[in-house]
Formats: sequence, C-alpha cells, structure tokens
Amino acid sequence: MATGSAGRGSGYVFPVRGPHGTRGAIGDFGAPRDGGRTHEGFDVTAACGTPLVSAHGGSVLKRAYEGDLKGNYLLVHDRGTPRNFVYAHLLKWPLPRPGERLRTGQRIGAVGKTGNARTTVCHLHFEIRIHGHPVDPEPALRRWDRSS
Repeated sequence: MATGSAGRGSGYVFPVRGPHGTRGAIGDFGAPRDGGRTHEGFDVTAACGTPLVSAHGGSVLKRAYEGDLKGNYLLVHDRGTPRNFVYAHLLKWPLPRPGERLRTGQRIGAVGKTGNARTTVCHLHFEIRIHGHPVDPEPALRRWDRSS
C-alpha cells in the first residue's frame, strides 16, 4: 500500500490518514488463525494514534470492546449498500455512537492494538461484510488508497 494518501474513489476514502503499510501474509484475508478460524479482514499498519476516518457515509450499528478479538471496534452500515464495515483494534473508544450517521471521511478514532492485537504492531483490522458474510476488503482498500 502507498504511504500517506487518504485516497478518494467512487465516493469512498482510505480509512487510515497517514503513512501506512500491511502486515504481510499474516494480515491478509483468509489467513489461518488459532482454533481453525481464518482472518476475516485485512490489516493496515500505521503508527499508534494515526487518525482513522469513515471510508463512506453510513450509520453506526455498534461501538464495543471485545477483549479476546477486536478490542475497541466500530461496526458501520455502508449507506446505500448491503455492506457493513468493521474498524477494529482502535486505540481508544471509537468516537461515534450507535445510531449516529457518519459522513465520508469523518474522524472515527485512531489506529491502535487493542484486543488480541495487543502483542502485535499497531494496525487497523478492516472488514467488509455483505449480508453478514465477510469478503476480502483488500481490493477495495487498494483502490481507495490509489485514488487521490
């Protein structure tokens, strides 16, 4: 992934607002996890505290802490689509509240390493779910990152 760009493409923006990279194969969608699970998102590395923004306008469905997996996370319904986005391992409690409507590019939190990421590098775990089923978010993230 490129560094720095907040890229816009088809009305979407790249959620990490600063220099960023990837965790390599361990952070890819479908990578094996303990207990026979697979990774249901894509990990974007960045310095802890790097601002995060909403990739697209939508409604906050859930703001929660899950100590054994996602840490501080936000679940957002992508306006006008059957998709939901998950932003996980946030540094602190996410800013928006359940029921709040988000604008594209609105600040939602900061990159962290909460939950099961506490022993890893700081990163955003980003998921796209369509009708509740995870799909590989990497192609969309790369497209949004390239489009400036």
